[in-house]
Amino acid sequence: MSDGASDPHEATQPVAGDTQPQAEHDQLLDHEYDGIREYDNPLPLWWKAIFWGSFVFSIGYFFHYHLSGNGQSVAAAYEAEMREAREVEAKANLAQPVSEESLGKLMADAGLMTDAKALFGQKCAACHGDKAQGLIGPNLTDNAWIHGTGTLKDIFGVINEGVLAKGMPAWGRQLSPIEVRKLAAFIGTQRGKAIPGKPPEGTVVAP
Repeated sequence: MSDGASDPHEATQPVAGDTQPQAEHDQLLDHEYDGIREYDNPLPLWWKAIFWGSFVFSIGYFFHYHLSGNGQSVAAAYEAEMREAREVEAKANLAQPVSEESLGKLMADAGLMTDAKALFGQKCAACHGDKAQGLIGPNLTDNAWIHGTGTLKDIFGVINEGVLAKGMPAWGRQLSPIEVRKLAAFIGTQRGKAIPGKPPEGTVVAP
């Protein structure tokens, strides 16, 4: 005697008059919800290949860009290209003799001075401070100058030839010509800022 409930397994058994092929019945799952039955169709192999390929690629991508330190982001790549472009433009300055005008052009290039600031940090900050406020070497932000009168040409000459008696190397023998010019221009941008640090040394020059 039947209580009216249907056995879900019965749906998978062929019955008289059933027009559905046996293969189609075999793909049906055993459960049923509100008269709706579900096919068990596996995902295509090409879809699985793309999924797992993307998963493996993402692991390699994450390791390369976030863990190994070798990857370069789009922003970093852009900045590197811009830095190279600024270098090319700056090297055109070498065609001009060292003068207040040629060094002034470098000083007016904000992007180039950002690069020069990094170079200053690498080569000069140990003696002159990270803000050029003076440590072993003099404060470069006041209006007092030990050598010369603080013109861009004077600054270039001191950087290029050094002051061996004071322990300052001749950077012209260690750096490229454009790097020496960039340092001179950068120090030119620091003149008159009067950043607290080492007391003034040398002759005070009116700004």
